[in-house]
Amino acid sequence: MADEQAQKRPPPRASRRKRRGHSSASSNTASAGALDPAIDASVSETSAPRRRAVKSVRQLDPEAFKQVDSMIGSFAQRRFGQLMPKVAEGFFGNASEDERKHATLQQAFALYFVYGYRDAQGLRVIDMFSRFGLKLDREQKRVLEACLRACQCVCVIESKNPANKQLQCRDLLRGVPMTVLDRGAFDLFEPGDVLIAYMFTVGDMWRPLGMVTKVARGRTKALSQGLSQLAQRQGFAPSQLADRRPAQVFWTAIRIAERTLTAKL
Repeated sequence: MADEQAQKRPPPRASRRKRRGHSSASSNTASAGALDPAIDASVSETSAPRRRAVKSVRQLDPEAFKQVDSMIGSFAQRRFGQLMPKVAEGFFGNASEDERKHATLQQAFALYFVYGYRDAQGLRVIDMFSRFGLKLDREQKRVLEACLRACQCVCVIESKNPANKQLQCRDLLRGVPMTVLDRGAFDLFEPGDVLIAYMFTVGDMWRPLGMVTKVARGRTKALSQGLSQLAQRQGFAPSQLADRRPAQVFWTAIRIAERTLTAKL
């Protein structure tokens, strides 16, 4: 009877130490086949070079942009028409009569008047337009919000991406990286060239407004020296120059520039 009970008795269980060892070996075997997701991510970040991510954001509707641009122009003429000649006199300064009448430079003045010139309170025409209370649809509001972010940029092209027509740049005055999207600029600018324009952002993408000025690579040293001298004369840090003295920055660049072109939205 005792023999029968011994035969029916289950075999001795493995010790806890043995079971722990077995469990550890199993997990080690599994780890050899696949990394833990958190570890995998850490390894990927360490081994792969980091690239500046650019947010994918829907760009502005060209028709809505034209509508808002027309509204801004009408507002400037209607409300500040008498002020424009005085501002133009300061903008053109020592320019020749031919330069004052030149269509491209007239366009540069129009951009300066709306986005660069500031009154005694530091307000621009675009700021006052936004307070005017016009009823805009959804797309027009997106355009206005982008225009309110517009500022003058002086950026050197560092690389070009043919796949998406983007220019990787660095703002020479502010020292910040920029990703610029403009079909005309992409075709005509090469690494080392400098692009000067009023620009706005949509997501992380910078888009030029209207006129774009190009300073070729071989002339960028002269441009850098000219801007440094301008900052010293005006008593500003270089990072403040485009916001505080945009007209002088423009004329410093235009005297050295190779060409100008119109931005393509």
